[in-house]
Amino acid sequence: MIEQLKQITNLRTYVASVVVFVGGVLLLAISERSAFSEGYLWVKSLLSNIGALLIASVSIAMLWELFSKRSFLEELLAKTGLAEDIRTVGVTGISLNPVQGPNFSKLIRACERLDMFVCYANTWRATFEEDLKFLAAKRGSRIRLIVPDPDNEEIMKDLAKRFNANDAATMQGRVRQAIKEYIALFASVGNDKLDFSVWIHDETPVTSFYRFDRCAVVTLYKHSKGRGNAPTIVAERGGALYNYIECEIDSMIKGIAPYPQLARKIYPQV
Repeated sequence: MIEQLKQITNLRTYVASVVVFVGGVLLLAISERSAFSEGYLWVKSLLSNIGALLIASVSIAMLWELFSKRSFLEELLAKTGLAEDIRTVGVTGISLNPVQGPNFSKLIRACERLDMFVCYANTWRATFEEDLKFLAAKRGSRIRLIVPDPDNEEIMKDLAKRFNANDAATMQGRVRQAIKEYIALFASVGNDKLDFSVWIHDETPVTSFYRFDRCAVVTLYKHSKGRGNAPTIVAERGGALYNYIECEIDSMIKGIAPYPQLARKIYPQV
């Protein structure tokens, strides 16, 4: 993902530079080949100077953009110790908006496998319903939903406090409704080849995350009551954060020796 962003930036730089450079050349050509009357010689001089200025500006801008700017940034990151940390963790984006911060629509449509570890994510599901249907319609797609066990009263009490719900029964209803609506959403696509499953666990979630083919999105939970912004991090595949998310999912679905799996499949029923 980082490499793609670099390529896009380079392409934009090249296109803009070529346009400005060609404009400068045209102004120089016009000033040299056009005949100006004695009273308008200042126009010829103006066109010539502007053309030369555009050509010189492109040269300086290209040198800064492609060499000096990046060298300066790398030196700055190296001195602060961030360069190696960011590279190791694989962070590609940070936001305080857990729904609109990352480009979820693009991520969902571009992947074939999606793992969702959430409490109920009703707002997220409603926002990206059409994108989720697009994914579910793909041949060979796989989607796994992992949520807390709604029958675990202790977890429901904890989540009720976190999300400022009236009581555990309210949270229980939200989780069950989420399961029901996710099943109905993917069933409406009519793709018999879709591998969709629902898993429940008995752990109190400390984060929510979504794992896509080439990146993962992690949202931290806050302690203050009510809705609001929360730190949301995007990490590319191969980085330490993505590997952490993979480990969390494996511990739920398969178990990591010597520990058994933490989640149980409830849909489709075995």
